[in-house]
Amino acid sequence: MKKFAAIFPGQGTQFIGMISSLYIKYKIIRETFCSASEILGYDLWNLIKNGPLKKLNITYYTQPAILTTSIAIYRLWLQKNNILPNIVIGYSLGEYTAMVCSDIISFIDAIKIVEFRGKLMYEMSSNLNDFNINGYYMQTIIGLKKKK
Repeated sequence: MKKFAAIFPGQGTQFIGMISSLYIKYKIIRETFCSASEILGYDLWNLIKNGPLKKLNITYYTQPAILTTSIAIYRLWLQKNNILPNIVIGYSLGEYTAMVCSDIISFIDAIKIVEFRGKLMYEMSSNLNDFNINGYYMQTIIGLKKKK
């Protein structure tokens, strides 16, 4: 049997109506979104299906949407193929999806974490506006040395 990896995306892959055809066709997709909506306290599927895009693009809505979509597709894959990937990996937000798919954290915890993460990121970018700094900023730290 061939080996394969499941690779999960980060933020920025969202769009209105994503996986609509799968939502209509597969119960596992609908159940995953129903669970996420119960945790979040709002209808996540309605936001993805109808938008508005401006709201979906707000980080604390985007992150649960991408996580839930990725988990739903992964669950459908398992249901249809009954084959586990040899490795799961994710980029940025996708790391949380990979952790759920590896049974490191629960779906419930992941939804709560990424919503909180999204709120922190949103607040941070909003606070930058207070200093006349506009937009999102990220820096990478490479080779950080331990304090002795």
